[in-house]
Amino acid sequence: MQITGSSAIAAVNFGENNAVGVKFQSNDTEYGFVAKDSTLVRTGLETAQAKGESIGRLISDYRKNGQLTAV
Repeated sequence: MQITGSSAIAAVNFGENNAVGVKFQSNDTEYGFVAKDSTLVRTGLETAQAKGESIGRLISDYRKNGQLTAV
């Protein structure tokens, strides 16, 4: 999923087994995460993007509360 209007996040990709890849604007490397619930993460991202809210802050919050864990 391409992220438009975010100064921090370029794209978020969803794979199998709750795998989530986050690509930052600052470099071309995709960072891997495992989501507790990838549907919740996808819905949250779609809602935030539709409302014009910060995607970077949402990703950060998901990491802080344990919804996304780096692999």
